[in-house]
Amino acid sequence: MAALSTLRGFPSLFRSRLKEALPTILFYVVQFVLVSLIFGQRYIIVVTCSTTLFQIRRRAHNLPSDYVRLFLVPLLICLLAYAATRNVVLCVVLNLAVPVFLVFWKSSQFAPKGYLGFAMTFVFMELRPPTPSEFRTQFLAAIFCFALLIPALALYNRLLHQTPDPAKQIDTALVRLSQLLELLAKDGSNAAVRKELYDTAQKFHRLGYDRRHLFHLPDKQKRYYHLFALLFQRASYLVTDEAAWQEARETPAFPEVMDALSDLVRRLHEADSSAALEALADEIQHKLEENFLPQGRLRIFARSVLHMLLLLCREPFSPTRPSFRSHFWRDWWMNFRQRLSPDSFEFRFALRLAVVLTVSCTVSFLWDFEHTYWFPLHAFLLLQPSYEESAHRMVTRPIGTAIGCLLVHLVYPYLPGLPGIFVFSLVMIALMYCCTPGTWVHPIFSTSFALTMATLTVEETEAIQLRLFYLAMAVVLVLLVNRFLLPSRKDLQFRRNLRSLFYLQSVYWGVVQRSLRDPVDPALYSELLSQFHMVYHEAASYIAQLPPDEGSGYRTMQLTLWNMFSELEQVECLIQTGALSPEEYAPLEELASRIRTRLIPPQPSLAELTEESLPQGDLRGMLERYLQNARLLLTCLPKV
Repeated sequence: MAALSTLRGFPSLFRSRLKEALPTILFYVVQFVLVSLIFGQRYIIVVTCSTTLFQIRRRAHNLPSDYVRLFLVPLLICLLAYAATRNVVLCVVLNLAVPVFLVFWKSSQFAPKGYLGFAMTFVFMELRPPTPSEFRTQFLAAIFCFALLIPALALYNRLLHQTPDPAKQIDTALVRLSQLLELLAKDGSNAAVRKELYDTAQKFHRLGYDRRHLFHLPDKQKRYYHLFALLFQRASYLVTDEAAWQEARETPAFPEVMDALSDLVRRLHEADSSAALEALADEIQHKLEENFLPQGRLRIFARSVLHMLLLLCREPFSPTRPSFRSHFWRDWWMNFRQRLSPDSFEFRFALRLAVVLTVSCTVSFLWDFEHTYWFPLHAFLLLQPSYEESAHRMVTRPIGTAIGCLLVHLVYPYLPGLPGIFVFSLVMIALMYCCTPGTWVHPIFSTSFALTMATLTVEETEAIQLRLFYLAMAVVLVLLVNRFLLPSRKDLQFRRNLRSLFYLQSVYWGVVQRSLRDPVDPALYSELLSQFHMVYHEAASYIAQLPPDEGSGYRTMQLTLWNMFSELEQVECLIQTGALSPEEYAPLEELASRIRTRLIPPQPSLAELTEESLPQGDLRGMLERYLQNARLLLTCLPKV
């Protein structure tokens, strides 16, 4: 019955996949025909590179600078790929250096495949080394294809996929936050609102993270994403903590406060001039000075939202380019050193990718035999950032390749000459773009395309044998590298994520100490907040896949870490909004220093710390809850 249901649903599934892939297929076919007619069939490898970039970037919000980058960077990579085919020394050096640079530039544990588009261009362009005269034609073909890429992306975004620009995302978020606050004022138990607050905070964390740059450049757009993530995250903290939320709702002024905050958010959205923003900022500043609520979680939440709205009033959004003028070389160097650590995702994967490409491309360069370039091609596609995904592809790719070889063996004798070969090849590549990479179906069509085109130079049976032989070589190489060279298994990455959560809490306590002495840019703590919650979200996704017995201890630890960071972030909020009394500064700084030194690694002496040196008030209550959670955390650690 399940098989019959699957067969019945196949036509609709195929139609949806074809509709989704149709723009990519059309872009590929148009380039394939034009490059074949203008430059020759030998140079259609360039078409695959530009089509991959189209597929990756078509749903992104592309700025003019992105279009320039998408044209110039692939051309530079083409030159580097050509240089790598000149002699064995350059082959080794460039296949070590270029993948490492691309992974460090475009990838991270939160965007592990960011390297793919440019790296695939580098690999594909060195598969079949051209002579100097052939390279001139190949480079012209590359200029042609990457020039076509720009209007194709612009046309797609204009006609088929309207990507929201940053300013519209900000406006939409303000309107929705105003509505959510109104809903909470009327129905504080609304679970859907809680989930939306959390999901929206995660979305802005991700948008801010995606604005990262190779260098630490001041970026107003990224700052705004982080500030909005912080705004939604603080609302999420309040409604997620049952005890805090119950306390807030029992405050007599709860409905009026939530409605007032909703109104201020709406007015920020509607402010369309500097004068309106200034007037709203004055009103918010006046409310901050009023102390219109008794001490408690509702007062902390209201003041934190007012403080964020005040920042947004005084820094109206307009998308800007990152600037080199305020370059923070020290921060860049510290971040770069951290990423060079053997524990970092970037270092581990970059090293494996560089070794696989260096070995496979060098063998292909030195071994004067038919279609040796299939060896590095298979190896590149088999190696994935995740150990588990690589292992999965080492099963699915051989299965799909074998089926593709059988399909070509059965169909090839009936193809009507060269036109039939080209039509069959284009049908196969179109079906390939309808499939999900990594499945066993995808390599059926990629293999059929590659073998059919290969029959233009070698016999069909020889091409099949070579395809399977080079795949076997690639499986052995990737298996050895994944096994012995800094493997990135999910369980090991999960443990590194847990260590990162403790490390980020320790760093955040350092920010608290700095805030007590000097003003701190909100972008600093909001970026730390984003990083914590992205790591936390990835760890939570792994825990959710564990069996109930194995995952129970981790879930307790995960929730406890969340609660600790929530209290810590609220402490920073009190400092930023000027809610601390002078007598609270010294004991808080001393306690922050003692907590910070006991978090990495978590030490039993953390349980001995108390908040008794602080006077009664909101701060003492937060630190009391923080230290209670810290003691609970210490009891969880031996179990996990």
